[in-house]
Amino acid sequence: MIKRLFFTAIFCLLAIFLMAQADSLYLLLPQFSNPFYDSFSRNYIGSTSAGRGYTGVSVLGGLDNAFLNPASVLPDSVKFFIEMNIKPSLEAEGYPLYANYTSPFPLGLLGLSFALENKFSLGVLYNLPKSITLDDYSFFINQGADLIQRFPVYNLHQATALIAFHNGPLHLGLNLHNQFHYIDDPIFLRSYERIRDSQYHLRLQPGIIYQLGSANIGFSMMPATKFGWNLKCANYDFKMPLWLTGGIEFVKPEFTISTEAEWEQTSDICDSFNDRFTFKAGLEKMSDKLVYRLGYHFTSNVYSGMIRLAQNVVNPDTSYAWNTVPQAVFIEDNAQHSLTAGLSYRFKNGIFNLSAMQVILGDVNKTQINLSLCFYLNYIFRKREIHLNE
Repeated sequence: MIKRLFFTAIFCLLAIFLMAQADSLYLLLPQFSNPFYDSFSRNYIGSTSAGRGYTGVSVLGGLDNAFLNPASVLPDSVKFFIEMNIKPSLEAEGYPLYANYTSPFPLGLLGLSFALENKFSLGVLYNLPKSITLDDYSFFINQGADLIQRFPVYNLHQATALIAFHNGPLHLGLNLHNQFHYIDDPIFLRSYERIRDSQYHLRLQPGIIYQLGSANIGFSMMPATKFGWNLKCANYDFKMPLWLTGGIEFVKPEFTISTEAEWEQTSDICDSFNDRFTFKAGLEKMSDKLVYRLGYHFTSNVYSGMIRLAQNVVNPDTSYAWNTVPQAVFIEDNAQHSLTAGLSYRFKNGIFNLSAMQVILGDVNKTQINLSLCFYLNYIFRKREIHLNE
């Protein structure tokens, strides 16, 4: 009787596993570049924006707000900007052995901006919008005699050129995003090859802000684009979906309130994906040299369920050892509700910014901390010139 119950339980578990394998989704993009991994991989670049719920599409300010709306960067003295982006690791569920999602590269932004004839803002920036490493993907083959180990990485590096025009209440801007999609050690079943590759792609981001009394209305977008990517073991038609954002900011003498919404057509990548909706709200209060920020950030679920791990379809290894390797993993619901807080301190040579974003409701309990410094180069050079003249 006990033997029958034991074999029945084993049969049921095997049946559930096989059903999960059958119902799992084949990915149309390299695994960690898929939008449902943004719940960890996305870096919310810009300390001031991150502190107020990552609002900024209608907020006029500095260079770190450029990725929400290039029109928001006001003409000012020459500024140098550096930002560190810290994300504590998270446990990665569903893999054969214990693993973590990490983001070991802390540099989030390097930038330089300056004004031209008080009507044009120009800037150049390096930034890292997405970064994720699976540490690590390991499994046994040949009945435990051999261990296969991978450290999959997906990073989106971005070199951006910015130009903005300001005329009274009208502000127009354009970002030229030179994107470098970098993949190292991707998961391909039935392959022992270690792959490292990158792909260049150009994306345009226009933006506009219009001032109506004490209110600013802003809008920005990135059109859908695509490119081909050959990763030796498989070919992909890589899609970057249409992205739209808009919002309004109410400006008072001592504080501002902003609210915004985003829509990303992620269903264009795969019919099984939902479009991503984001709602954001933020509060900013000024007090002498200090600025305090609070915010709320919500992003919707794109996909949850089983996904099929990529297979080597070019020259697959036919060894029976691969038959026991799990071919699918489960993706948790990636909807997230986050609270944010931030602080800025102004000093003679620049501004120090600090912000934190914490998921308070969601399966992926992500934390992000931003630290940044903005230096006024004009002031530093002028001070040195005065010293030399003396």
